[in-house]
Amino acid sequence: MSKKDDKSQGKEMLIEADPLSTFHMDEDQLRFELVKAQYALRETREHGQATGLLILVNGMELSGKGAAVTQLRQWVDPRLLNVEACIGKVPSEHEPIWQSHAAKLPRHGNITAYFGNWYADLIEGSLKLMQQSKGKDEQDIPEWELYLRTQLNILAEFEDDLTTNHTKLLKCWFHIDEDTLKLRLKDDKQDPQWLYHMDWRDKKMVKKFNEVAKIILSQQQDWIIIDGSECDEKKAKKKSYKDQGFNEEANVQFCHEVLHATQAALITSQQNDSSHPVMANVSRNINAAFSWADVPDKLTDIDDPDLDKSDYHKALAKKQDRLAQLLRARGSSDKDGKANGHHHVIFAFEGMDAAGKGGAIKRLVSPLDPREYQIYNISAPNQMELQHPYLWRFWKRMPEYAPHSKEERLSRIAIFDRTWYGRVLVERIEGFASDAAWQRAYDEINRMERDLADKGTIIIKYWLAIDKKEQLERFEDRKETPHKQFKLTEDDWRNRDKWQDYVQAAADMLARTNTKYAPWHVVATNDKRTARLAVLDHAIAQLEKEIKI
Repeated sequence: MSKKDDKSQGKEMLIEADPLSTFHMDEDQLRFELVKAQYALRETREHGQATGLLILVNGMELSGKGAAVTQLRQWVDPRLLNVEACIGKVPSEHEPIWQSHAAKLPRHGNITAYFGNWYADLIEGSLKLMQQSKGKDEQDIPEWELYLRTQLNILAEFEDDLTTNHTKLLKCWFHIDEDTLKLRLKDDKQDPQWLYHMDWRDKKMVKKFNEVAKIILSQQQDWIIIDGSECDEKKAKKKSYKDQGFNEEANVQFCHEVLHATQAALITSQQNDSSHPVMANVSRNINAAFSWADVPDKLTDIDDPDLDKSDYHKALAKKQDRLAQLLRARGSSDKDGKANGHHHVIFAFEGMDAAGKGGAIKRLVSPLDPREYQIYNISAPNQMELQHPYLWRFWKRMPEYAPHSKEERLSRIAIFDRTWYGRVLVERIEGFASDAAWQRAYDEINRMERDLADKGTIIIKYWLAIDKKEQLERFEDRKETPHKQFKLTEDDWRNRDKWQDYVQAAADMLARTNTKYAPWHVVATNDKRTARLAVLDHAIAQLEKEIKI
């Protein structure tokens, strides 16, 4: 057989993994199917809708989690299995529980096994609250349990959004009984670094851990429970037990579960968004017939003032000074000694082409030190970004709280020139996203903004509007001005032909995402100076609601 024929046959093998095999395979067959499915999943980046697989590995320490993933890596191509791990920490008060983990999500077509993950943080936070309460809770539901259940709801929604955006999840919870835990704590093997800050020799702490685990597993029933306990015969032979390692049956079960999940991801990859096989399991509905919003007058009635240049500069300086005062007061205390909180701030700018987003941003940051903020100029997603959930590239850019980092000030103000709303604007109009994808994006975006706002992030969103005649004049000016020519592209000219489509898309966006926690502000004027002052006025008003100086 020639190398060419061999390569062709190999490719055919890779993309025809058997669907949902049962647990009757012998070891050699299981290893073969795992590798075949693994390579087939990678091939989906070239054929079909690529889908990633995220394996969440959680449960008790010494329950065999590491042994199971080690076994898996020995049976698959280790180059195509990414393994990540984190030590559980109390979740930040200033970011959603999922935010710090977003960078670990697998690329579509890849598999990632993630030890700890956001559930390690959730368990850590719950145990801390449980210890602080010291049994003094008089309410029907203890504070720790209320916190736990609330965060589980948030994570369930986040995970549903991952699933509908082509990242399949396999959630494996490893458990062992008390006797097995005791034996493994006393054996000669070196114990791994704990994923939770607790002493597993402390029976009271283990009991508390299991209380938390019981709620997690009962509220979220998509967990696969893997019992790593040793049988009574092995427990009785302690010396023999030390030579046996962890439960071989648990390792095999885990590998079978990974095979099932990989094959299910392959089936997903053969479907488009409109017939996504998991959509029936998601408790949200896509509108069968999308209802267009009425176009509000504020998108079409454009003011055309002519603000005096001298008056403009006087007002500009005053407003910029006030804005800087407010932004720098975050984390400080007001005159009564009350803390303002460590507020992240996100400015989001959308609008028609040449509406003045860049000019407004320039005046917004003018009074600030460049180390106080980040500006993100969002364009079409690159290849790596396309191979992750749609919001992934924005999750990675959200401000982070790093109290012991030199970069802390740099990361706490984020300014977006174009945003996550591209999915319901340009991607909708140009056909880059399916109807199902952009229609469900309204809710996905609202959930993301809600999670951020609930943690104290101030989200300030602008839609800048001009009329079509003014846009043409600005295009011509860019064309004739050397240092502005780079701003004008063929797409800008082409988009003018779809002016009304963009107005309608903006109306739908405003109707569906103008929330109490992240409201839109429309600036509709043909005068650049008026627009810039209006942006500053609104930013100041929004910040003054949260920050007192």
